[in-house]
Amino acid sequence: MSAIQTTNPSQAKATTKPLCACAISWTIARQAVAKAQPDLGFNTGSPKPIELRIMLKNEHQTSVVLADPASGKSHTIELGAPRITLVHADPFTHIEITDGPDLILSATLKAEADTHRLLYAKTSALTKLGIKGGRYPAPALLSQ
Repeated sequence: MSAIQTTNPSQAKATTKPLCACAISWTIARQAVAKAQPDLGFNTGSPKPIELRIMLKNEHQTSVVLADPASGKSHTIELGAPRITLVHADPFTHIEITDGPDLILSATLKAEADTHRLLYAKTSALTKLGIKGGRYPAPALLSQ
């Protein structure tokens, strides 16, 4: 015989605040971006890499941007009708952003004290931009 233990909703307390907004950034070699997207006009003379930033503004809005920290120039990557899925399983939050058949972002974050830590992130935005695959530095969680 097994027993099922339930908790009255008034007794349950969330230990962390669910994440609803953040930005995740990948650094990309400037030459790789210039070769794949020459019309964007990013200066190839700077040693600083270009950043691919995927921003979750809220549960319904997202944006994808190539940003040049050397010049401050940025280019927004147009998405058709992105679909955002957030799954909160304390202390974890999993984010999926799709645009039609393309997986724009799959990421898992863990709540720790008053912050979140990025555990895993994957994007197909580089492929969508024609930027050759390869090894890139680990992505970073920029904001929460």
